[in-house]
Amino acid sequence: MPFPFKSQGKEDLFPALLGDRSCIFHGEDYIKIMARPTRYEYPGGVYYIRCRGKGFEPIFREEGDRLDFLDILAETVFRFKWLCHSYCLLNDHYHLILETPQGNLSRGMRQINGLYTQMFNRKYRRRGSLFGERFKSIIFEKTRYLLPLNRHMVLNPVRTGLSSRPEAWRWSSYLPTIEKKSPPPFLFTQTILSRFSSKNRALAIERYKAFITSESREKFTWRDLRFQVFLGSDYFIEKIRNMILVQKPDRRGKTPTTGGQNRVLLDEILGYGWTSRKEKDALIHQAYIQYGYTLNEIADFLGVHAATVSRAVRRVEKKMIRQASRDRLGGI
Repeated sequence: MPFPFKSQGKEDLFPALLGDRSCIFHGEDYIKIMARPTRYEYPGGVYYIRCRGKGFEPIFREEGDRLDFLDILAETVFRFKWLCHSYCLLNDHYHLILETPQGNLSRGMRQINGLYTQMFNRKYRRRGSLFGERFKSIIFEKTRYLLPLNRHMVLNPVRTGLSSRPEAWRWSSYLPTIEKKSPPPFLFTQTILSRFSSKNRALAIERYKAFITSESREKFTWRDLRFQVFLGSDYFIEKIRNMILVQKPDRRGKTPTTGGQNRVLLDEILGYGWTSRKEKDALIHQAYIQYGYTLNEIADFLGVHAATVSRAVRRVEKKMIRQASRDRLGGI
């Protein structure tokens, strides 16, 4: 046992099982050690994300920056098969609520922040990192915390003085959710609205608006946060604990992802040739997304630069986004 615990109750033992030195019991005192918490990823995980600019530097200087960020977010959601329930772009940071059916949060967040930093640095002729810290992620129990966290998120512009009302702020998911703005193809509003009515969408929207704007609603606080990374009931945390014990973190604080050892060989995916660039792009995309090969692994196999592989993947995803947009417009 890495720490001296007075008792062996599950509340005392859990941080040590997680390998997290963020909070421990010592004697009768509850001591917080502000170390970096371990990142836990698993299929079906639902996360509240916050990422802030370095030294509170603005990460969005103009409208075009926010549009570029949303384009990158769309590509990433499609690439990693996420569900994006909510977003809010402020000036020096952004918030997301993401669901990861394949347990691949870190890979996607590296893409978002990496691509956006490259674009931002080229545009403004700057160097170095744009984000001053790794992104913050809170694993939460969807049935209990999705609505409070969504409300907390879309009211951020009001609390920070950027807007007088949530509907006056263009850069959150609130307007698309209440259908006052065309929803971006990556935004999944069905889960939130179904909590208010599963059969009548117009009624669900009206109830959602009342939920967001009601002053009588109890304000969300972070007092329920456990071990810096969990929001949920004892049953929920115990369930995650059991998953973590099966997927023990490595020395870098990362949990293993599935499918690494039994994936199809690159020779079987890409070794039989192709008749067009479109077909080649689709196979590269399959190797990267479905089978988890890195850009460098695919590039080495094909004898090209990793940037060439990245462009092929992005071409496929842009087509997917355009198709999703057409399908959505066709269904209205």
